[in-house]
Amino acid sequence: MTTAQPIRRIAAAIDGSPHSRAALDTAARIAARRKATLVGIVVEYSALPEMFDETDKLTGTQKQQAEVLLQRAAGKHGLDCELTVMRGAVAEEIMRSANDADLLVLGRSGRAPSCCKGLGSSARRVIHEAATPVMLTRPGATAAEESLLVLCDGPNASKRAFELTLAIRSPESTLHLLVTDPAPDAVERCRNELEQTLDDKSIETGFYHLPFTDGKQLASFIRMIDSGLLVIGEGIHLPDESIATLIEQIDDAVLVAR
Repeated sequence: MTTAQPIRRIAAAIDGSPHSRAALDTAARIAARRKATLVGIVVEYSALPEMFDETDKLTGTQKQQAEVLLQRAAGKHGLDCELTVMRGAVAEEIMRSANDADLLVLGRSGRAPSCCKGLGSSARRVIHEAATPVMLTRPGATAAEESLLVLCDGPNASKRAFELTLAIRSPESTLHLLVTDPAPDAVERCRNELEQTLDDKSIETGFYHLPFTDGKQLASFIRMIDSGLLVIGEGIHLPDESIATLIEQIDDAVLVAR
């Protein structure tokens, strides 16, 4: 059996938006369960050299706000915390700053007007390109405290997803597997793999067998069952466009396990 992987540093991108505040709250609650360090990341975008003076003023204000939010979240749970302030392209700097984190939490949308609805451009890039496990969340979503749904097919992607899910879950959460492999014995294979990973046999588990590869069909089913946090293991045998569609259409927390 495998014990939950160590989670020592959890990073959250902070831009002051409601979604980023939700991300910080989620990161803090998971960090409290794992006794991990909470890391806040602030990125101020500046493309033109002549904007640097004004950017310094903006960065100072944004940094102060982020420090207040980070200290408040860490203090609520008795956590150690750090703040990293970067300048540059937002997605790139977030990924660079989170390289030494065990989990990165982002809001689904940011401050830009174009991000008022749907997945923001920075979140979209980070979720697909980061080397770190990434969770996208929004206001009102839980911090892996209720129902958890893991997409399951190939053994390597499933094992990684199982381990990270078990590492961040709360004791009260339930665990369900959505098996997309069409093979008749696919559910039994995923069940056996999960049992080899579980140390705590009292965890409530359930299985769904849905041999679809279409992202819209999967999203429709997942919305219907009110899945809670959706966990996708990197390397899962689904077309890239299906995974992208699924992440876009699930208006809830999504975790990509790497």
